[in-house]
Amino acid sequence: MRTSLLVLLSILLIGCGGAEVEQNPPPPVQDNTNNYNGPAPQTADVQEFKINLWDNLVADNRCGSCHQQGNTSPFFVRRDDINMAYSAVLPLVNLADPAQSLMVQKVAGGHNCWLSSNTACADTITQWLRNWGNTAGAEQAAVTLVAPVIRDPGASKALPESPALFAAEVYPLVRQYCVNCHAPDASVAQAPFFAASDVDAAYQASRNLMNLDRPELSRLVARLGGEFHNCWSDCASDAAVMLAAVTAISDAVPITELDPQLVPSKALRLGDGVVASSGGRYESNQIAFYQFKEGQGSQAFDTSGVEPAANLNIQGDFAWLTGWGLQINSGRAQASTQSSAKLATLIGATGEMTVEAWVIPANVVQEGPAAIVSYAGSAISRNFTLGQSQYNYDFLLRSANSNFAGMPALSTADADELLQASLQHVVLTQDPVNGQRIYVNGEDSGVQSEAAAISNWDESFALMLGNEADGSRQWQGSIRLLAIHNRALTPEQIAQNFSIGVGQKFFLPFAIGHLIDLPQTYIVFEVAQFDNYSYLFSQPYLINLDGAALPADLLISDMGLAINGREVTSGQAWIRQQFNFASGTSLTEPVAMSGLGTIIASEAGAASDEFFLSFGQIGTFNNVRSQPQFALQQISQASSDSSKLGIRPFAAIHASMSQLTGISQATPAVANTYQTITRQLPALSNIETFISAQQMAITQLGIAYCNAAINNTVLRSQWFPEVNFNASPSEALSPANRDALISPLLSRFAPLQPASALADADGRAELNNLIDRLSQCSGTCDSQRTQTIAKAACTAVLAGAQMLVY
Repeated sequence: MRTSLLVLLSILLIGCGGAEVEQNPPPPVQDNTNNYNGPAPQTADVQEFKINLWDNLVADNRCGSCHQQGNTSPFFVRRDDINMAYSAVLPLVNLADPAQSLMVQKVAGGHNCWLSSNTACADTITQWLRNWGNTAGAEQAAVTLVAPVIRDPGASKALPESPALFAAEVYPLVRQYCVNCHAPDASVAQAPFFAASDVDAAYQASRNLMNLDRPELSRLVARLGGEFHNCWSDCASDAAVMLAAVTAISDAVPITELDPQLVPSKALRLGDGVVASSGGRYESNQIAFYQFKEGQGSQAFDTSGVEPAANLNIQGDFAWLTGWGLQINSGRAQASTQSSAKLATLIGATGEMTVEAWVIPANVVQEGPAAIVSYAGSAISRNFTLGQSQYNYDFLLRSANSNFAGMPALSTADADELLQASLQHVVLTQDPVNGQRIYVNGEDSGVQSEAAAISNWDESFALMLGNEADGSRQWQGSIRLLAIHNRALTPEQIAQNFSIGVGQKFFLPFAIGHLIDLPQTYIVFEVAQFDNYSYLFSQPYLINLDGAALPADLLISDMGLAINGREVTSGQAWIRQQFNFASGTSLTEPVAMSGLGTIIASEAGAASDEFFLSFGQIGTFNNVRSQPQFALQQISQASSDSSKLGIRPFAAIHASMSQLTGISQATPAVANTYQTITRQLPALSNIETFISAQQMAITQLGIAYCNAAINNTVLRSQWFPEVNFNASPSEALSPANRDALISPLLSRFAPLQPASALADADGRAELNNLIDRLSQCSGTCDSQRTQTIAKAACTAVLAGAQMLVY
């Protein structure tokens, strides 16, 4: 999606050079400066247009080289009459929803973007339009659903687990021609690392870059043929070679046929949905803004619309997050000192500031403080820093009450442990009346400095993320969004921005009209790319785009998610629910179905994965699934009570394990383990804060509890009175005796058996398999091995997903 300067200049010459311009001799001298000397703006809105849009687009390296009077229509940046330019621009903009403006869509498609990212240009223009329309602080514009392309779920192909086909066809090409950049050990490493020396790692990095259903749409092909990216000979020929390699993989992969027993909705890809706008954020005084949408390359763009743009150059070990974000492992992202100077100028003019970030710290052992966001010259000279010291967020600010290093720092309380290794919204504010404050996840942390004025700021410093300028304060983690404001946000504005959330989201409308004989009826999900490997589906609702009402009672049950031609094997949050809608129910507005959400794995990547819904019953259609049926949860459209998928915070997990095992939380081995892994455990119940490290932390804590319980001879005999722990596993845990271990574990650790629990038969099968594997020790197993196996089985049940998710 990058456009080189040479290609951009070529496009400009083609688009503008051939236009006929009628000139009277002697030819007039065209004014290519940004100065305007024409008639005054006739209205206040024309003036706002000039200040917020015209002034930003009139330069020759943007729109001014073409869209001038007598050149290329429409003449929306003409220099002779601002009022005529205003008339020309109105059909191109939508101030109620700036992102949907024709002008924005045109640039997003690659038309004359002045940056290396079309998305960054489009976002910047969107911000200028927001400023013009004064919508930055308004409520979020309602998302307008449109009928998607109707696609029948059908035969599709999915990449195999084995990298063998990739290794034979594509890998030799990328290893030969792309290794200088797209390998982790390259001198200038550029993610994704699909040319890594480890073929398995290279295959994982390339999966989202290959489209087996339409090989010509593969990113590996498009980058060469359409974007002329690092071709090794002739781009067209090189793209053909890469296309042949991807096609060879496609030809070797069998088609996944749709099960004829399924009752499916129509199918959608992520790109078929409606983008959930990030509007609704409070942005009125935003002077730098980063959403990290780029997904590739070594630049992150400031799309605040406030010039000059403080774009960040990224160096070191980093990775782009699918669904927007930047992961920093080492190194930093840094703006130039020239562009960073706007921060000192604009914040100095108001004496107020806000630093707002969505972050995921990699762990809670970082200190120094480690520099998450810093506007500084070194570790001992700064304007401000958002830092991390273990469980604390730190706010260092040069003011009348501090030294040049911003000390003493304002930090969140040690006892609160507010910083956790999960997705968090952290906000620093400063104003001369209220001093410095820190907010975490929309809540005031309760710490506050004495009121002091900002003073002695140095305009020669640079804005950077992940480290200080001297490299002494490395921070590791991910940043999903960063905004800097030259006003202190109010608690209400902070809560508003927290409620909007972060990252790329879509509304996917699955067509079901053909199943209920009511055209234009859809079940709509909010869908986000949860991380690089999965999708989050949540909050389904029913709607009819024609505003029709249900002509008869409607029953929907056993609703399941399906991807690439088949139902997913896990994450079916709605398959045990039943939805009842009465005849005459109006579908003009969304009718909520459930507050549940679920996560499913990505297969071919966001550009290729195809989703649809399947039903056990909908209208007159039925599909009797083969899996065991459970009591259905009855839900009507009138009910507002529906459970939400969540995760237990660390304190609840600790307490639950103690209660279930009878082991005190103060037991030294348990307490030490808990203190070590608390940083990995969930701090909030929000499912969006989940990271894979949390499940590993729960496993470690489970091991500590089970180890303490099994080593306690009194507890052990109470739990398993019929197990001989003095015998080897072949005797004590033989198939005939094994139930004496398994049954007590299942009854003790899953006493309530909620609907979300693992079925008893499935649990027994898993534990049997585990015991079989651990008992295979070439005849050398002794009684100590019996205890080890008991501890492993105990951990498997105690620390399962049921302990995490509710």
